[in-house]
Amino acid sequence: MGQRIVIIGAGIIGAAVALRLTQAGHDVTVIEAGAPGGGATGRSFGWINASFHQDAAHFALRAEGMAAWRRLDLPGVSWPGCLWFEEQGDAFASVHKHLTSLGYPVEVLESDAIARAEPALAAPPARALRFPGEGVAEAALVAQDLLARATALGARLWSGIAVRGIADRAGRVGGVLTDAGAIAADTVLVCAGTGTPGLVGPLGVKLPMLDRPGLLLTTQALPPLLGHIVVAPGQEVRQLPDGRLLAPTSPNHQGDAAETLADTAETLAEAARARVAALIGRDIRLTGITLAHRPVPGDGLPVVGPSGPDGLYLAVMHSGVTLAAIMAELIAAELTNGGPQALLAPYRPARFA
Repeated sequence: MGQRIVIIGAGIIGAAVALRLTQAGHDVTVIEAGAPGGGATGRSFGWINASFHQDAAHFALRAEGMAAWRRLDLPGVSWPGCLWFEEQGDAFASVHKHLTSLGYPVEVLESDAIARAEPALAAPPARALRFPGEGVAEAALVAQDLLARATALGARLWSGIAVRGIADRAGRVGGVLTDAGAIAADTVLVCAGTGTPGLVGPLGVKLPMLDRPGLLLTTQALPPLLGHIVVAPGQEVRQLPDGRLLAPTSPNHQGDAAETLADTAETLAEAARARVAALIGRDIRLTGITLAHRPVPGDGLPVVGPSGPDGLYLAVMHSGVTLAAIMAELIAAELTNGGPQALLAPYRPARFA
């Protein structure tokens, strides 16, 4: 007999876990204060990769994250690869050597090959690294698809309903309290991003979070220009399926450690627009600016596992887009008598206790 599981948060992590838990026979309810996929998920650059990582264990987790997305094989997830020339010289060689030593698929392209791979680039660099296995997710659409699959199997989705508290009954969760009434649960899985500390703090769970605001810009729709995720000096950009260009305003946005925006949103977006325009050698028009508060735990690494009263389980991380599919597999295994999963061992909430 499955558990009654309430998942707080209908972003890409909550949605992916909801599907796996429903498939495993649990009674799943997902609660979302806003629109499904509308929080940090819907404001993501959408890059699926392991070329960015903090240590060997984090690399292994992210590499498994890429493989898990391929196992899911969903519309909205594609694999264009990444063309990286953010650095040259010794830094270029260092990145190449490091990723090769990890067994990560890497190709070195010279300028002629770069021009053939990305003919829209105005000035191809002397060399670039190509990461052919990297992908993108149109994250909000993927989250909504995952939830639709879960609800088709019997899960329930409550949207536009805020959770006001988690019931603690003598050291065990009893459910959640919402604006629309209480929901009983054997397990409460918190996938609420930056909202997680406010939900678990009253239960004595310490979860420090970093302030990591990030801006994304979009342009008008353009003819097909970019076939890869492009990582140039000071700028990342990719082309969306509808032709718009999507670009963070901060360089190396995955490792961006700024706690506040360095300038106004308009100024930052205009500067990034100009960098992208120079990169492709054509004028482009800024059509949208999106602010996201990225859910980054205090040491920059995921927080996953039980904490506080029995039945409380946390899943908070950046980047959820890279990790959602593997988290769904691992969390569902842990909550379905699969025992502790080795890939999650470095990321337990107890490290902040």
